[in-house]
Amino acid sequence: MDKTELATWGNTSTSESYLREPDSILDLSGMLKSIGDKGCIARGFGRSYGDQPLNSDGDVIRPPSASKKLENLSSNGIATVKSSMTFAELLNQVVPLGWYMPVVPGTSYITIGGAIAADIHGKNHYRKSSIADHVESMTLMLADGDTIHCSKTEESSIFWTTIGGLGLTGVILEATIQLIRIQSSSVLVDRKSFKNFTELFETMKSQIDKADYSVAWLDLASKSNPGRGILETANHQELDEGSQFSYETKPLLALPRCMPGGLLRPSTIKKYNSLRFLLADKEKSLKENELSAFMHPLDKVRNWNRLYGKTGVIQWQVAVPEVSEHVLFDIIDSIHKAEAPAFLVVLKKLGPANQAPLSFPMEGWTLAVDFPAKHQEIHDCLDALDQEIVNVGGRIYLAKDARLNPDLIPKMYPRIDEWKSIRQNIDPNNRWQSDFSRRLDL
Repeated sequence: MDKTELATWGNTSTSESYLREPDSILDLSGMLKSIGDKGCIARGFGRSYGDQPLNSDGDVIRPPSASKKLENLSSNGIATVKSSMTFAELLNQVVPLGWYMPVVPGTSYITIGGAIAADIHGKNHYRKSSIADHVESMTLMLADGDTIHCSKTEESSIFWTTIGGLGLTGVILEATIQLIRIQSSSVLVDRKSFKNFTELFETMKSQIDKADYSVAWLDLASKSNPGRGILETANHQELDEGSQFSYETKPLLALPRCMPGGLLRPSTIKKYNSLRFLLADKEKSLKENELSAFMHPLDKVRNWNRLYGKTGVIQWQVAVPEVSEHVLFDIIDSIHKAEAPAFLVVLKKLGPANQAPLSFPMEGWTLAVDFPAKHQEIHDCLDALDQEIVNVGGRIYLAKDARLNPDLIPKMYPRIDEWKSIRQNIDPNNRWQSDFSRRLDL
């Protein structure tokens, strides 16, 4: 079998691997018996920023692609979903029936299996926690080819090790998820702009309890007002007579493969941010939006990652405990002083953590920042910020990491040895491997 070159959404690394595409679960089970020393890892829709689904010189498995039609949805909103189904495919079917996923990621082009492996959170973690809270059970194929059914009460240690485990415990085949009832496919969005971060942050804290969803976009490129931004809060609309339910996720614009390498530089980022801030001031503060447009704004542009050119994008996402929220101000100040070109900066509120050893969210705040990877000085800046995050009990989101120092893992995830022990018990021959797991010694 010839090797296939694979990349990730962040495009910061590539690998040549043996791509396996089994036709069935039985075929997948047979494949696992012929895996080499470099092991294998499952790959979903390829939207990881880092090397999580890469396995240089080893095997990469695309789980069997099932029918895109949802066949199991109960009258109380419990759906059994194949792991290869994307959020777009699922929501296009359940929203017209008056159902919605309790937690959705920033893009609809992520598979259900990948979402569970990353324990994704959305703009409402402070209300609905992460996806783990809504997974009733899952079917998992282990390293020996056997399948097991696991949940919070059945094989619970494997269940919680798989949540946030980034594919290193097995291949998720399907999951049973509790959906939520909605009365409309639109939300009422309250959008306000703020000229400084202090005012935005205090307003965000005061309005959290009133909103189903809350997210803030920050401008770190402004010389005079670094941290100024736009706060968006939203609530599901009530049922209107004759309401139509739909969930359209079709991109309106597609970027070409070859984008100019210097398109995203400090000057263009400043101009873009200034324009966005100006437009926000001119818009009505209260506006009805389609759910899909509010939840997945970047899905309007196909392959928007190409804006960063061939060298790709680093997304640095951190969680900061509530008692250490002052660190958010330090981060904004450090990135501003380093003159690091931060293109997309998003702040969200987090609720309590769950039982998964490698789950990212904790009670507090999460800040995600996109940097063009070609700027080498960014790495030194982020190394220093990583240490500051560790010192206050925070952590980096492993599902998006591409450059973390492995020595920091036990400090950020103090239950890592527990996770490794359970993983070793169900995969004693280290069959599940990836470039990511080797880089961080997982």
